[in-house]
Amino acid sequence: MRHFIHLAYQGTKYRGWQRQAKEKSVQATIEDQLSKMLKKKTIIHGCGRTDAGVHASQYFVHADIPADLEYNPIERLNHILPDDIAIYEIIPMDDPHCNAQTDAIARSYEYHMHFDKIPRLKDSSTYFKVKELDVQAMQEAVNIISNTEDFRSLCKGPDIYKHTRCNVQAVSLEVSPDNKRMIFSITANRFLRAMIRNIVARLIDIGKGELALEIFKDIVSHQKEFEFPFHKQAPPTGLYLSKVIYPYLKRDVRK
Repeated sequence: MRHFIHLAYQGTKYRGWQRQAKEKSVQATIEDQLSKMLKKKTIIHGCGRTDAGVHASQYFVHADIPADLEYNPIERLNHILPDDIAIYEIIPMDDPHCNAQTDAIARSYEYHMHFDKIPRLKDSSTYFKVKELDVQAMQEAVNIISNTEDFRSLCKGPDIYKHTRCNVQAVSLEVSPDNKRMIFSITANRFLRAMIRNIVARLIDIGKGELALEIFKDIVSHQKEFEFPFHKQAPPTGLYLSKVIYPYLKRDVRK
């Protein structure tokens, strides 16, 4: 029977979501333990890929799992999976064709940043060694992003796509009162390769005064390429897939 599995993971120790031949991945870790639990090879299909070191505070997979198990599969899976992967729910679906990837109508991401050296945040938020940022300029850049439809200049390998347009439904930059913590949030119908990490890196460049706001606006609006050194991505450390939205399934993010 088709089920959705609602889960979360800390991606620090993994080479991303997708199973790889010689690397540790989140998908392989879950599949191997699920197959062991069910005593048969079981494939899971995730709602999307995350890169090495990227986290998910909400993630869904679909899999075909028997409905008449004689034990609690959530408890058993959480017992045998490592502590950096948590299973919240296993949800039976009425439609056997429900697909965790293609049925999602929107996804949200968050990027967490801090500007003081704090060891406890080293695996969950990116430390930028910046003393002062022009927050107003960064907020203006966020407004530009909210009015952008084509993200060709803010993704990696744009020519691999049929088009680079994304429908951004919400975008924000939350700043702590002391300007020492920030969260960049964005919701859209689709995301391109390295798009969010490129955006965050450009926001930091703008905040540091190294990239002029007008140049950023001109490049993005005309879908041009950023010239060196403005093509470096923000590290994966602070990036979270934070919410996945389906037309037939609504779940809050576990705090």
